Amino acid sequence: MKNSQKKQIRAYLENGGKLTPMAALNFWGCFRLSARVFDINEDLFNEWITENPLRQVKSKRVKTSTGKYVSEYYLGLTDY
Repeated sequence: MKNSQKKQIRAYLENGGKLTPMAALNFWGCFRLSARVFDINEDLFNEWITENPLRQVKSKRVKTSTGKYVSEYYLGLTDY
C-alpha cells in the first residue's frame, strides 16, 4: 500500500526539505498542502508529550520566478 500524502510530506520535511504548494502537487498530487500541514502539526503536538522540544511545521512567504508570493513550508522548533 502506498504511503499517505501526510506521511510522505512529513518524511520530506523531516529530511530537511522545504515545500511549496506547487511542489506538493507535482510530487504527490496534493492539492491541499495547508490541510496536510495542519494534520502534521497536530500529530507533532500530540507527540510532544513524550518528546522535547516541540517541533512544528512553519511557513514563510517566498517570491516565485513570476513575481507571485507563495508559502514555503519547513520543519522547525517552536518559538516558545
